[in-house]
Amino acid sequence: MRVSVLGGSEAGATSILVEDNRGRAILVDFGLKVFEDDEIVPKKFPVELKNLVNRIEAVFITHAHLDHVGALPYLLKWGYSGPIYSTEPTRPLVKRVLLNSVKVLGENSAYSVKDVLETRKGMKALKFFEEINVGDFTVSFYSSEHIIGSAMVLIRGEKTILITSDFKWEKSMLHYGVQSKIAGSLLYEEFERCDLMIMESSYGNREVVNFKDLLKILSNKINKTVKRKGKVLIVTGAINKPGEIALMIDKCKKEGLIPWNLEVYIDGLAAKLYDTLITFRKFTRVKNARVLSKAVKKVDSITREKLVEENEPCVIISSGEYLSGITSLFYFKKIAPSEKNAVIFATTNIPEGTLAYNVVRGERLLEMGGSKVEVKAEVSILPLSLHSDKRGLLQFARLVKPKRILLIHGSRESKEALAKHLHAYNPIISSENMRLKL
Repeated sequence: MRVSVLGGSEAGATSILVEDNRGRAILVDFGLKVFEDDEIVPKKFPVELKNLVNRIEAVFITHAHLDHVGALPYLLKWGYSGPIYSTEPTRPLVKRVLLNSVKVLGENSAYSVKDVLETRKGMKALKFFEEINVGDFTVSFYSSEHIIGSAMVLIRGEKTILITSDFKWEKSMLHYGVQSKIAGSLLYEEFERCDLMIMESSYGNREVVNFKDLLKILSNKINKTVKRKGKVLIVTGAINKPGEIALMIDKCKKEGLIPWNLEVYIDGLAAKLYDTLITFRKFTRVKNARVLSKAVKKVDSITREKLVEENEPCVIISSGEYLSGITSLFYFKKIAPSEKNAVIFATTNIPEGTLAYNVVRGERLLEMGGSKVEVKAEVSILPLSLHSDKRGLLQFARLVKPKRILLIHGSRESKEALAKHLHAYNPIISSENMRLKL
């Protein structure tokens, strides 16, 4: 067996090719690097795969983030006609995310709406723990608790390979965490002593803020703004984070940390994908649809203007994590100029070169769409992460006890820091286009 890291040597674009001794292959993820100078970069993905498409017998998608699925339509354009497996929630999410990418990029998009729809047609749902045979391989999904429907991939052939993809070790508002999943299921024993574990290392050199402290940070920011009779704009990702934030705010209300009657709104792609959380709530730990539906009120393009003009304090959750979306830019332009208001970026990492990066660094006069926007609102970060931090990554590795571990999807510094604690598992730090023979 051979493993090729075609992307994901650093956080950006992930694609892993696993081949048997006869050259037949399966592909896990096909992402693209999302940000470089605040743009999606269509050429930043493994183009060398174009010459290998005829050897790929199946594709497995771990979850619906662009750095894992953003280049999928290229496979079909290059002639791939085999199955694309994912979990049930991932299929509609991939379609939505890719269509939004086409919309945002416009004429700069390297694929069309038709290409996205053709990609969706080729996707097939695979349940957690369900086994499927592809050539000499047996492949199955296990929940990674990163976002709704996200999966680890276990590949068994001549050797056993576990690809963790992005995973969350500890519990969040929406998910139990891999730690609880493993404790509650003997099925995860399949991981133990695997020949190779390919593990993410996004936060391999740091620890993230714990849940209780996140609630304190969020409630304090909201209360300060409400006292000023201002509005809170929370800019975040589109899939899971809006649900996490909505439930955190709901918990703050129930615990008396913020006013119980404070209205919370959701807009942009986040509002559209919020329905996916409700529809596929069996993949979360929130089984009651009303808990999610009552936590927020949806806003559309018609009521958007009215909302920002009203004087009542409120919270607005908008997608466009780095001020890259149309909706988040609209709200930012309206909310940022008032010192009564607050802008919160719900993330632990803002890429250099993005508009959000400039705002957080302290720029207070911005050129936006031909006009100048003065930033008087209070600007801050809510360090919400859906990844495992250093502690979680190490605990998981020590539980699985792989014979070898390949660290991907993180900065060089992150991987090197993590590897120092993993000597028992013969750690390998991935590099671009690395190939391993098992």
